[in-house]
Amino acid sequence: MKILVADDNEDAQVVLATLLKELGHETMLAPNGVVALETMSKCLPDMVITDILMPEMDGFELCRQIQANPQLNSTSVIIYTGSYVSQVDQELGLSLGAIKYITKPQEPSVLIELIEKVLQDCKK
Repeated sequence: MKILVADDNEDAQVVLATLLKELGHETMLAPNGVVALETMSKCLPDMVITDILMPEMDGFELCRQIQANPQLNSTSVIIYTGSYVSQVDQELGLSLGAIKYITKPQEPSVLIELIEKVLQDCKK
């Protein structure tokens, strides 16, 4: 599967991309929501994993934009954030179209298990 990782933290991008590549997924990277949308318009991913707190366009707005675009709204979105971790934030993210809201940090094995579960559910 093609998975777009949107996160302004380069280290977080690399760690997540490495984990996903080890599982056989193709990854694309974006430092914010604006670049993520541009990337999606050129090469539609199967999934987006996004942070919330990013410059130019945050993850909440990225979810809104994806859901509002008929060419993109079939893409599954996972929010993976360490900044907005309250129940209210989680409810907002899910109401905007994210199918999973994961808080940072997670052990790599737990994170991969959560992502793989979402990928399996998307195939059904």
